[in-house]
Amino acid sequence: MRLVFVCQECTVRYLPPIGLRYPDGAAASAVWCSGCQAVMRERGVLEPAALAAVAVILAVRAMKAAVTARASTTPHPDRRPSRPPRTSRGRVRPGSTRSKLA
Repeated sequence: MRLVFVCQECTVRYLPPIGLRYPDGAAASAVWCSGCQAVMRERGVLEPAALAAVAVILAVRAMKAAVTARASTTPHPDRRPSRPPRTSRGRVRPGSTRSKLA
């Protein structure tokens, strides 16, 4: 599973790239989505390091909670499916069904 972050500027949920690095080598933000990160870069505002650390910690906690919730609701694959109980008696037929032909 991947970490889901909430943008501190526009409150949108987003998935940054794994390792917080874009394919071109630029650093992704744990605080802002890509749109807000571009706006903040134009304004010259740096990402607060303390806020980024808190965002990563909260995302990891949310992921762990989701994994444990999912694990507790999934059925165990090694259990047999339920079936009707077996009885020791055979089928009971009425006496008239096995009569001689005249």
